[in-house]
Amino acid sequence: MQRLMIDAETLNEFLGKAEPLLSEEQIMRIVFRLEQRSKLAPDLLGRALSEGDVADAAIWNWVPATRRLSQDERARFTEFARTFLAKARNHSTEEALELLDHWDERPKWGLEWATFWLHLSDPSRFPWWTRWMYTPETHTGAVLLVLDDPDVIQPGQPPSFLFSQIQLTQQVLSAVLEATHRMDRVPDIYRPILCLSWVYAVYMFTMASWRMTSEFTQVLPPFPKVVEGLLGIKHMGGSFT
Repeated sequence: MQRLMIDAETLNEFLGKAEPLLSEEQIMRIVFRLEQRSKLAPDLLGRALSEGDVADAAIWNWVPATRRLSQDERARFTEFARTFLAKARNHSTEEALELLDHWDERPKWGLEWATFWLHLSDPSRFPWWTRWMYTPETHTGAVLLVLDDPDVIQPGQPPSFLFSQIQLTQQVLSAVLEATHRMDRVPDIYRPILCLSWVYAVYMFTMASWRMTSEFTQVLPPFPKVVEGLLGIKHMGGSFT
């Protein structure tokens, strides 16, 4: 199996474009909101495993991909969600990932929703596997943009295996960032996902500038707002009710 490596030169180019678009104050505000969400994790898991409307809101509203799910869709997947969340809260990670591997008719938001909760259960161990980070169906995402060989990640593998590769990518990325003294002010625990959000935001802006007229690119959200949206902290879950 080929070794997973970060393309340090490409990463440097992405960060070089992103850093002038974020002030120190904006970066630290994003970090603060990530820390705030992590501190809420035990309470959120408790709410999600309670009963009634509070549970429904906690299960679905904190993940951007499921915030707007219809009540019918929520009802359809609530039983699976509660089973998965119980395993996440009890740190039964292997069992939780096995559920993902055998989730029949898994919805397109399934991996993003599930790994959000795994991430909250232990942010230092588990990345949040968002669709912008890596989408197996199209073999695209921020992770591939910084790999020396994007084909190291094989999209046909089970979710648990792909999750382990994304986890490894973030560990290697963290080591590269530390060795090159990039993003030193950002705590280690948030450095990889924040870095990847910058990479993908730069990619989004670059693609938009190629495909759209100047009139349309001028109405794009400011770069920090795009980063907040990618990290799921723009609304911080909305309301619990």
